Amino acid sequence: MFLKILCFFISFVGTAVSLSICVTQTPCRCVKEGGNFIDLSSIASEGIPRFYEVVPENYTDVSLYSYNPCVPFDSPDKFSSLNPGNVACANAAACVRTPGGFDGGLPEEHALGLQATAVFESEDDVGLHIKYTVPGANQKLTVKLVCNESISYHLSIDIPETKLNLNVNMTLTSKCACDNGCPSSIQPASGGLSTGSKLLIAFFTITLAYFIVGIVWNLFNGAQGIEIVPNLDFWNELPKLIVEGVSFACTCCGKRTAYGEV
Repeated sequence: MFLKILCFFISFVGTAVSLSICVTQTPCRCVKEGGNFIDLSSIASEGIPRFYEVVPENYTDVSLYSYNPCVPFDSPDKFSSLNPGNVACANAAACVRTPGGFDGGLPEEHALGLQATAVFESEDDVGLHIKYTVPGANQKLTVKLVCNESISYHLSIDIPETKLNLNVNMTLTSKCACDNGCPSSIQPASGGLSTGSKLLIAFFTITLAYFIVGIVWNLFNGAQGIEIVPNLDFWNELPKLIVEGVSFACTCCGKRTAYGEV
C-alpha cells in the first residue's frame, strides 16, 4: 500500500513539474509539455517599445525604463551618452535612460537585455519568467509573467538598476501570460503616412505657402482688397477653364451617332 502511495506521489509531482516547465520556442513564445503555450506576440510592438519610459513605483529612482517583448528595438533617442561598461540600446528587449544632470549633460542610456538572449524559465520563488542578458556587459533582466485574464498588459518595475545592482526585475501582468491566453500575432506600430497622404500634405503646404507669400508680396507693393490675391486673373479664369476642359473631354469621349456629309 505504501509503495502504491509513493508511486502515485512521485507520478503526481513529476507531472506537475513537467507542466510548469515552458520550453522556449522564440523570444516571445514557449510551449509546455501538455501542449499549452504562452505567447506574448500580441503585446509586442514593431519599431517602438510597447512599454516606453516607465517610471518605477515606490522608488526615488528617476530613470526611465522601456521594454518590448518579442521584437527588438533601438533607442528612439538619438542624443544620449553611454557610460563605460554598458552596451548601447540597440536590438534590445529593454533599456534604461537616466536624465542628464542640471549641468545640461546628455542623458545616459544603455541596454538591460537583448532580445536574442530571451529564455523562458520557471522557478519556485519567481514562477514563469523570461531572462535576458547583455553580451559584453553585466546587466541581467528578469521579467516575471503573471496571468490575469482581465488585464491586456501592464508592466511594473520591481527592482530598478543601481550602481550596486545590475539585475533588474520587472513584472508583466497580462492575459497573454495565461495558458493559451493570446493567439500568435504581432501588433505593428504605425508605419507612418501613406504616399497619397504625404502628397496631399505636401500639396496643401505648398499651396498655403504660395498664398501667404503672394499676399504679403502684393501688400508690400500697395495692393488692396481682392487685389492682394496672387495671380488674380488666373484664379478668375480657372472655373471657366475647368468647365471648358470637362466639356472637351465629354465631347471627345462621347459616341458619334452620325457620319458627316459626303
